Amino acid sequence: MQCTNTPYKLSQLHLCRMEQLPNGTVALNISLDVRPVLNYLEITAKLFYKYTTYRPFMIDWSIELCQAYRMGGINPSSALVLKIIETTVPNIYYACPHGNRSYSVLWYFNPKFIPDKLPSGDYRLDIVFRDTSNTVLISMQMYAAMRKQGLIG
Repeated sequence: MQCTNTPYKLSQLHLCRMEQLPNGTVALNISLDVRPVLNYLEITAKLFYKYTTYRPFMIDWSIELCQAYRMGGINPSSALVLKIIETTVPNIYYACPHGNRSYSVLWYFNPKFIPDKLPSGDYRLDIVFRDTSNTVLISMQMYAAMRKQGLIG
């Protein structure tokens, strides 16, 4: 996992690094100041599969977090994204407005949210948070390999 496309216009990234937890798992440690107050927060998640280069594969989700939180899981992909946020980063799982504060997150993506029947190979997951003007607040990439035994790395 890594933060990408830095520096950001509306937010200031203080820390973005991988840390190994005592149980051996790896998490992304992020410290971010978001200056403006946000009543619109779009989250985009795209999955890529590596053939010779990374190409789009199966998952291409985009939800507006404030609306999805207000209305609940209005569709299955929004419900899944909300469940992932609630489970893995509960300190940002609240109603809008967001922003005008510092966020410190130790984020571990639990493999239980990955579909069981993915083909073996190398994958990249891109996650981007944007405001109403489509300006990137933070952008992350996560790399993993799927084998017959399950998710690796």
